[in-house]
Amino acid sequence: MCEEHQGKHPIIFLSLKDTSAQTFPIALDAIGRRISAEADRLDIGIENTELNAYENAVLRRIYEKQANENDIADAILLMSKALYRRYGKKAVVLIDEYDAPINLAYEMNYYGEMATLFRGILGQGLKSNPFVDLAVLSGVLRLPKDSIFSDLNNIAVYSALEEGFSSHFGFTEEEVAAMLSYYSLEERLPDMKEYYGGYRMGEIEVYNPWPVVMQCSRMIKNKSAAPEKFWANTASSSLVRDMLKRDGLKALSSIEELAAGGTVKKRVSIMATYRDIIEMPGSEAVWDMMFMAGYLTWAKKTGNEMYELRVPNLEVRSALRKDALSWAILALPIDEGKADQLYAALLAGDAEAAEGVINSLFEKVLSVRDGVVVHGSFEITQERHYHLITTVLLACSNWDVHSESESGDGYLDTLCTNEEINAAIVIEEKFSAAGDSSSLAAKAGEAMEQIIGTRYAKSIECYSTVFAVGIAYASRKCKMLIRQMK
Repeated sequence: MCEEHQGKHPIIFLSLKDTSAQTFPIALDAIGRRISAEADRLDIGIENTELNAYENAVLRRIYEKQANENDIADAILLMSKALYRRYGKKAVVLIDEYDAPINLAYEMNYYGEMATLFRGILGQGLKSNPFVDLAVLSGVLRLPKDSIFSDLNNIAVYSALEEGFSSHFGFTEEEVAAMLSYYSLEERLPDMKEYYGGYRMGEIEVYNPWPVVMQCSRMIKNKSAAPEKFWANTASSSLVRDMLKRDGLKALSSIEELAAGGTVKKRVSIMATYRDIIEMPGSEAVWDMMFMAGYLTWAKKTGNEMYELRVPNLEVRSALRKDALSWAILALPIDEGKADQLYAALLAGDAEAAEGVINSLFEKVLSVRDGVVVHGSFEITQERHYHLITTVLLACSNWDVHSESESGDGYLDTLCTNEEINAAIVIEEKFSAAGDSSSLAAKAGEAMEQIIGTRYAKSIECYSTVFAVGIAYASRKCKMLIRQMK
């Protein structure tokens, strides 16, 4: 089949990756620029003998940046018509990252206009176009029942949960090994797998191609180059951020568990559309979006549309830790100046004042219903739930905040550093089921003993000022012990 078709059809290729714009008119112009560049590559000029005067006028407006929505919608039809009349062969249309401008349109509040434009482009350019033999569209979100695709028939969709074309969603391990072997970098395969692999597509695992190529390029110049982070610079998290703002801690708690290397069981629907994501509750839609955006992959299927999800690799886990904290800051109502008050109390060794700052936040965001502490409808029952709220508060200042950092003989809960004043604070947290004052005090003491016993302050000995803080939580209150280590 490959030999039958390869090199036998003219190709129209459009990548919509960088059609970023703050407004719909600018986005329209950006898409027009891509179309005019492709027409120029195909040598379809504005005085094309294969097209009539009206059709050439449409292309002229696109070239001269005066195109309207109808002109853009007609472009693929006109280009394929010109190519058919020139070569006598129907075109193959390739549209990469078709959903990039749609995602941005949602973020910038002109989704309706962009949906109408794409309905025209795909309807006129593909469905009713007799000059196109095949079209392939690639993107993050699957949109088969969205109005954008309402004019198209016979769409074959292949997702990360299915077998079809699973090895083509990324580089297989054999391909990455062959690339490294070609450049005598075979010993770096474990690093590449740990940082850029781990995506399960159907029944195989693949690597993210872009980071692999970029890191390989760096290692050719410097064989021992440490793995760099590339994915975070290309991922868009605006939809995830907005969903989490709707539901606060409900999904963020699970995301914290994933960022720490755990797994969660969630429903994932490959039929999700932008309209579904916009309208359904945030904590339900967020798993579809995070899966499709590459934050998560699946470990195994546990039921009808139920999957055990995990973060694919260290690169994405690092990005998720950073993003989750910024999402949490938006999801919780932190009063301005509260973080600075907390740090001032910690550096002064004033446990009572520090407890007061945290307890006031707990009273604001947590409720007690039938003896159960809740945030909205989400039950606060574990240490990590309190940890998330406290970490968000700590992050609302000019201190650098890190969770689950390796130090001494283990992994501490939270590390806060401030280069300007050369100070560091190491925090260990405990949850008390009993909740009475004596139990809270005992648990805070355990936390302090753990900091000392496991040498958690080892990694921050370079700072001139170091504090250790043990915190115990119960209901809507905390108990704290503070000790200056240096």
